Amino acid sequence: MLENRKQIQKEIYLPIATYCLKDKQYYIKEYGALLIKSAENSDIFNTHKNRILYKNKLDIQEIANELNVNKATIQRNIKKLEKLDFKILKIENTLNGIVYCLPSENNIDLNKFALINYEMLKKIVNKFKSNTIKVYFLLKTITTETNFKPATNSFIAENIGLSSKSKNNLDIITSSVKTLEENKYIETKKVNVYEYDKEKLREVPKIRKVYRICNFDEWKKEIDKNKVY
Repeated sequence: MLENRKQIQKEIYLPIATYCLKDKQYYIKEYGALLIKSAENSDIFNTHKNRILYKNKLDIQEIANELNVNKATIQRNIKKLEKLDFKILKIENTLNGIVYCLPSENNIDLNKFALINYEMLKKIVNKFKSNTIKVYFLLKTITTETNFKPATNSFIAENIGLSSKSKNNLDIITSSVKTLEENKYIETKKVNVYEYDKEKLREVPKIRKVYRICNFDEWKKEIDKNKVY
């Protein structure tokens, strides 16, 4: 029975809120960790159900160990998630104790939530930096697993709450994209496009980077290939 439950966990898709990526108080690693624990500690396996997590089943120290930060930081950041105007984390009293609610009734709306496989979420939350995670989920809102779509570093930076006027911020985007591609979360390529130059009064060629989201099978194949036995 336990093995069946673990197998179901691996196959479910969890909804990450994407409509608050610009907010600096959106601690996406902690939010993702809570989603993961909701999958591990409850019997809600339907993607479109609101996620819940009982506080008495939540091991903050375990999350701290997995994210490689101290317990106080996790507790502080969860408190900040509670205070977000976007209401992505609510606390309610129930007959069975205090419960964390992670509303996701609108997760079908691509502009509000992006779905990600449990295993993919666990790795991205535990191994990557917050900005890298935000870049990934932003890209999930503008492109798909089948089509390549363009996005500039400036656009990506501004939409995850970073100023595009800072070279350091643009370098963060470049590094994040590289990490995501190396770990088979995304695929990129460069294409030639033509844009109208108002000064030259003609079309001129430009090189643009385009993005595609890798599906679970592509990601899993890369993971299995790099496993150390």
